[in-house]
Amino acid sequence: MSYRHLVIRKPAKLSTRNEQLVIKQDEEVTIPLEDICTVTLEEPSITITHALLSKCTEYHVEIIVCDRKRMPSGIVQPFHRHSRQQEVLEMQMNLHKPFKKRIWQQIVIRKIENQARCLELLHFGEEAEKLYAISRSVDSGDRTNREAYAAKLYFELLFGLGFQRRTDNIFNISLNYGYSIMRSLVSRALVRYGFTPSMGIFHDSKLNAFNLADDFIEVLRPFVDVVVRYNVDAETEWSAEVRKHLFEILEIEAGWSNERLSVTHGVDRMVSSFVSACRQRDAKLLILPELVNLAAHTYE
Repeated sequence: MSYRHLVIRKPAKLSTRNEQLVIKQDEEVTIPLEDICTVTLEEPSITITHALLSKCTEYHVEIIVCDRKRMPSGIVQPFHRHSRQQEVLEMQMNLHKPFKKRIWQQIVIRKIENQARCLELLHFGEEAEKLYAISRSVDSGDRTNREAYAAKLYFELLFGLGFQRRTDNIFNISLNYGYSIMRSLVSRALVRYGFTPSMGIFHDSKLNAFNLADDFIEVLRPFVDVVVRYNVDAETEWSAEVRKHLFEILEIEAGWSNERLSVTHGVDRMVSSFVSACRQRDAKLLILPELVNLAAHTYE
């Protein structure tokens, strides 16, 4: 199973040879394509061959393209390579509303629980209990919008009274970068399992090609939040060091039902469980991540 996330921050030529990614800078480095999850291109002066693009789609390597501010602005994904694409599409289109509402209820509950866990890790124990209480009041489809109520309390505790997500500051720049990484990871897994990412459970914007990915990244946002809070303050500059910390989130160990997996491998487990939940119309089969700590997952 692939596990590596590469970030190219200096001028380079990327090509392929013998089923490997070849990175030519001052020296030449080769990495097996089967080991790679994503390649993020931050540097404008990077050239990439058509042969490598083709190989990346074959190996489900997702290429993340950044703009001049080094923020993710687009992704390159394989186009419908699942062996039962039509079957998965029909299953996805035929999901009934009560099932979707139960799935969304579980997502919101786990998101708020992870937000509470984030506060615990930051030593806001009393405030975390308020969020746990809110999570217990989420109903099917979150009709009373407990998600938004919890978010207002949560973000003001993390970043101060009056904090707003739309403000252009180092906190929001860092959060948006981290969320983009998560979105790319989830989208990659959805495509691998044959899902059409534009068809969401709760998110349904006709202008959004990644509605379903945006549903599932909700439970992963607190992983980004806590890392940003630990590594960024109002005086921090947007730098390669900050982005390095954000990419390390992908290796954090999380609880996935009765397993401990990295975020990278756990996302695959989450989407696989969603397949089972959809086929059996049982929302309880969905496996969502639990924020445990900030330690990287180690492989025995």
